[in-house]
Amino acid sequence: MCGRYHLDVNTLYEENIEKEENFKYESNFNITPQSKVPLVINEKLTMATWGYYPEWLKSQKNSKPLFNTRWETIQQKRTFQSAFKKHRCLVPISGWYEWRNVDNEKQPYYFYKEDHLLKAAGLYWLRSSGNVEFSIITKEAYGDLSSIHHRTPLILNSKEQAIWISQTDENSLYEDISNQNEIPITFHRVNKSVNNPKNKNSSLIKEYTEVPF
Repeated sequence: MCGRYHLDVNTLYEENIEKEENFKYESNFNITPQSKVPLVINEKLTMATWGYYPEWLKSQKNSKPLFNTRWETIQQKRTFQSAFKKHRCLVPISGWYEWRNVDNEKQPYYFYKEDHLLKAAGLYWLRSSGNVEFSIITKEAYGDLSSIHHRTPLILNSKEQAIWISQTDENSLYEDISNQNEIPITFHRVNKSVNNPKNKNSSLIKEYTEVPF
């Protein structure tokens, strides 16, 4: 699962990506579902809402937008089939948060690649209102990442990014991406203040250290 992430606008602007007219964004260290954030669609940065909220889901009691899509079932789930074929996008991410259960308490961790803007695989939907909604694809966690949480965003290297946004047949694409090499990711524990979505400052990604008595 990926339910919170961070995006540094400075590293985003360093990327040679065309921006839609009047594109504006400020760094956010605690992005939550239903936030408006940058997305790369057809090699252009555009603003989109994190979380796909189809009408059939809105009618269900206590429903929430679909902010993650499981890679393993993306071709079987009718909700995602069409977007997987036609509406694939890249989600710029500076880092993301996951929580580990320790003694019935949730301890947050920050995942990142030092001085590197990551791009996760995503799906997007164009609404009749003109708004864009998207979901981040997740896969089974690998290596040390699985010691914190069993899921991780599907991060793509430069070659895989090109494949992802290409017109490649979705079956061939699925096979290619499924066979990707593990991307090295660093992580460390952070302060529980990230649990509150109102907290959005840069201190959230700093490594947590126990205060000696």
